[in-house]
Amino acid sequence: MVRIAWIEKSLGPWRDRIPPGARPWLKRGALALLLAYGAYLVLGNLFLNTPLGPWTANRKPEKFQIDWGPGMTWWPGRVTVWDVKMKGQVGRTVWAVQAGKASGRVALLPLLHKEVRVPDVEARDVTGDVEQVKVRRPPPEARAGGWVLNFQRIHSDSIRGGRFAQLSLEGEGSAEVGLYKQLRGGALELTPSWARFAKARLLYGKSELLRDGVLDARFAIARHTRSQAPGIRKLLMTDADLTLDGRTAGLNVVADPAGKIDVSTVPAKGTARVRLGFARGSFKPGSQVRWHMPMTGTDSLGRARAQSLDLQLDVDRDTMRVKAQSPAQQNGSVMLDADLRIRGTDIPLQDFKRLLPRSSGHVVARWQVPSLGWLAKLFADAPWLSLEGAGIVDADVRVVDGKVAAGSRVGVPEVQAVALVMGNRIQGRARAEGRLDVSKDDELLPKLDLVMEDFNIAAERAPGSPYVVGRNLRLNVETLSGLERAQVRRPGGLKHVTETLKARLTFDDAQVPDLRAYNYYLPQAHMRFDGGSGLVSGDLSLDTSGNIGQGRVHVRGNGARMHMAGMALHGNVDIDTRLRSADLVRHDFNLDGSRINFTDISFTEPGGESRSGWWARIELDRARLDWDKPVTVNGTAQVVMKDVGFLLSMFSRQREYPKWIFKLIDSGQARAHGNVQWHDDTLVLDRMVASNQRYEVMAGLRLRNGSRKGSLFANWGVLSMAVEVNNGQRDFHMLHARKWYDSQPALLR
Repeated sequence: MVRIAWIEKSLGPWRDRIPPGARPWLKRGALALLLAYGAYLVLGNLFLNTPLGPWTANRKPEKFQIDWGPGMTWWPGRVTVWDVKMKGQVGRTVWAVQAGKASGRVALLPLLHKEVRVPDVEARDVTGDVEQVKVRRPPPEARAGGWVLNFQRIHSDSIRGGRFAQLSLEGEGSAEVGLYKQLRGGALELTPSWARFAKARLLYGKSELLRDGVLDARFAIARHTRSQAPGIRKLLMTDADLTLDGRTAGLNVVADPAGKIDVSTVPAKGTARVRLGFARGSFKPGSQVRWHMPMTGTDSLGRARAQSLDLQLDVDRDTMRVKAQSPAQQNGSVMLDADLRIRGTDIPLQDFKRLLPRSSGHVVARWQVPSLGWLAKLFADAPWLSLEGAGIVDADVRVVDGKVAAGSRVGVPEVQAVALVMGNRIQGRARAEGRLDVSKDDELLPKLDLVMEDFNIAAERAPGSPYVVGRNLRLNVETLSGLERAQVRRPGGLKHVTETLKARLTFDDAQVPDLRAYNYYLPQAHMRFDGGSGLVSGDLSLDTSGNIGQGRVHVRGNGARMHMAGMALHGNVDIDTRLRSADLVRHDFNLDGSRINFTDISFTEPGGESRSGWWARIELDRARLDWDKPVTVNGTAQVVMKDVGFLLSMFSRQREYPKWIFKLIDSGQARAHGNVQWHDDTLVLDRMVASNQRYEVMAGLRLRNGSRKGSLFANWGVLSMAVEVNNGQRDFHMLHARKWYDSQPALLR
């Protein structure tokens, strides 16, 4: 009765105007409205403040979840809740939004048409998080009849910050967003929206990038379905404008001696000014970026660094220009001057490498890099050459239409270089410079010049035991032009053509501390070094695989101790080897023209007799070398020697010869020629003929393992003799010596 009295009182002055018959119905209607309102208050607030509300909203928690604390509703469609937490996943993107308080209104009539229309939402103390996860949630198949979510205005004047993966934004923000989305794979639209931040602070992880920033962003996404713009292609439906001003942090860059670089941010007085406009995949003309960052730290040598880095972007109607500058310090350790122009203003969202063909300009830089392995591959496709470790790179690169252009160069003041050549490992401290030249037909030809200031050479099988130590080894590598490759393939060219580049390796007077290192390549039972040191020089041409095409190796040993054909020698040896490849695959070489000189030689026969002052000059007028183990040499030799004493000693001790043989030895120098074969541990001299105007000596000898077998004929005037040697046995033929010698079979066929 109290409520009815209140209704009657509320009618006030209208009471007398209401017909008496209508008054009971008005009272009943007012009471019904009052009861309905009371029921709404009870049920609505129960819905908000019991598990029923979250249960109803979270029917698909794998896609969307919402939770809140206390809630209140005083009018149908008008709701206020506190401690709001929402999260969901779309594809690989997981998002979450938190708000201290949210108030909004839901239009009721559109619900009859399966539309949740929210004309207005006001939120306070808002934060958000977005991150990428490995597991992708596949989108639902598009179906008709999905509910429409239409948030016409979501507004907040108290946004506290947000995070995207490692990037986070803090500050005092406000925003207004409008969103339209039809469920079951329907259309999405972000209506014109805006966001502003004051006193903004931008961080990457715990590193500060920007502080005291002022940010103003406006953005919108045109209505579209997922099939029309999947994934990142949504940016092709996006319009945005960004204005940003603030103080940037500085960079602290520390490089250790191994080249490892540690980068961190430090508070500094840098500046940032950004004016970017983006229209559906393209930057708007007039867009600008100015970013200034101070740089401190130390380089790999421990030198202090105090620089700055300036980044710029300018966009006009049909060009984007990107500049980056970091002036050189007094010690010149780091420097950058890059200026690139990019045709067009559109951004290839799905493949940023497509910007390269549109880019032209230059990059001049000097910086420390942790690995230099890429340099050899960039300028020389030579798998046998590698650059190792960290180092400083000094580059001047020209770019035309995305390609490195002629005149570009990249230099390295110091690097560890390794070259593998025919079973030898050449390594040393080097400086390198790569550059691009142009051929006569405008073909780009990469070239790499390398100088090893200190180097050593070791066998690949024993890299820790170098047998050559030297300075100033030079390696020049360059790509063959198309014309040169065509000439090589002509008849009469190389038999097996695989090279696309040519290289030349040169060094002079490198030290050989112990000549015994060369015994690996010699038939040691019959020919070897027993000691001594020397010098070696080389001038070699190499192909793509690191094989020797042609060249020269010159070894000089002074005071060398040698063993040859069972005799100990001491003296000087000079070996000038001329190499010319005969078969790239089989590693066969032409040694024609190679020379071996022996001077001031002392030798001792097996019986103990010794001689000194002997010399010989040997020239291989025709010879072939098979480099692969076992090493094989076949050829003919021309010899000029002081006398034939050494040749005679190879067959027998001098005291066992007839006495007239000593007159033959004393009759002066002789010229000799014959065939030579050396295979593995076997050395053969065949059809050797030594003579002068007074005498003639012919011989053939095979030295194999520990055996010695051969025959010799000597003639001086009317005197002649022959001797047969078979290991330790000797048989002298004094009668019919020439006939007997001529009857002996040739040792080589």
